Amino acid sequence: MMSATKIKGLLSALSHQRAGAAAVEFAVVFPLMLVIFAATVDLGFAYYQKSRVSSAISAAAYYAVRNGSSLSSANADVMRATLQSIVQSTLGLSSNITVTVLINNSTNATDASNYFCVTGYPPTYTSTGTSQTSCSGNLTSGKFVTIHVTEQLTPLILPPGFAAGVYGLDRSVTARVS
Repeated sequence: MMSATKIKGLLSALSHQRAGAAAVEFAVVFPLMLVIFAATVDLGFAYYQKSRVSSAISAAAYYAVRNGSSLSSANADVMRATLQSIVQSTLGLSSNITVTVLINNSTNATDASNYFCVTGYPPTYTSTGTSQTSCSGNLTSGKFVTIHVTEQLTPLILPPGFAAGVYGLDRSVTARVS
């Protein structure tokens, strides 16, 4: 049988052994570092997607402002299809993109011939008929195009709704075209 001093000496000798300490530390720290790395990649990808969506909306709004002065009910559907095409071609042919184009806050092409006064937030549209008139605040009525883009993000590790809420992959812009 071993004496207490021999056991104490053996434990003392084992406590000074450091041969496997690095492997144990690596096994404890590596999963945590992997989760932090994956979360960083997810957030970086979400920011990249936000930038792409903003670029697509800007391109479509620019087109609407440059080519919307003659907007009417006759060409409203063509304008809507063109703006959707610009957004989708800028973002690529991804299946998780939703593009909605409203002309004068409506999907009805006949509303494209009317002029509207816009007030408040969220905006309230008030028709002034087929000719421009004065609105409150020294403004005149006009025609407006709203482009709304939603792109769903598929993260690696974060919950699916987390990055969308943080980075707002649900973007819209309203442009006055005439």
